[in-house]
Amino acid sequence: MSRWIEPIIDRSQSDITNRTSKAYLNAADWNRIEGNIVYLSETLYSLGYEIQPMPVIDWDRDGIPTKWDIQRICDNIATIMAFYYEPRGHVKISDLPGKTLDFNDVNHLEKNLSNIKELLDRGIHYYNKWDDLKHFTYEQLKAYSYEQLKKGLDFPNFLEWRV
Repeated sequence: MSRWIEPIIDRSQSDITNRTSKAYLNAADWNRIEGNIVYLSETLYSLGYEIQPMPVIDWDRDGIPTKWDIQRICDNIATIMAFYYEPRGHVKISDLPGKTLDFNDVNHLEKNLSNIKELLDRGIHYYNKWDDLKHFTYEQLKAYSYEQLKKGLDFPNFLEWRV
């Protein structure tokens, strides 16, 4: 399975002005974006979502993404959101291939991936906590309301009184 690489989502105009490393996109940046797409699609597939493998490119030093490559990346992110969830605050990126990319556009690409991963991690976390409930008897759980359980099992000493 692929691994998640923390995205860069804080590029700014000062990076461009000062010509910092964030001002330039290279093969490592594109491979990180493509790899994170693969990570999310593989993770969703492993959780039972019927998402198909994502077509990606392994960029090398000579590779320059074309308009169609950017479209494919945007389509892959849209597919992941369609199969899983469209995070609050996501930025529509479907029109990126029709324009010249700037630092904000690339930030949006990576931020959308980061938001999806955060939601996925939370879902897995809460699924695992709910899964822990099967280790308790009704007598142990009946003192807690549905809301308390739903909020993430925020009651005292939750893991200490396992059967």
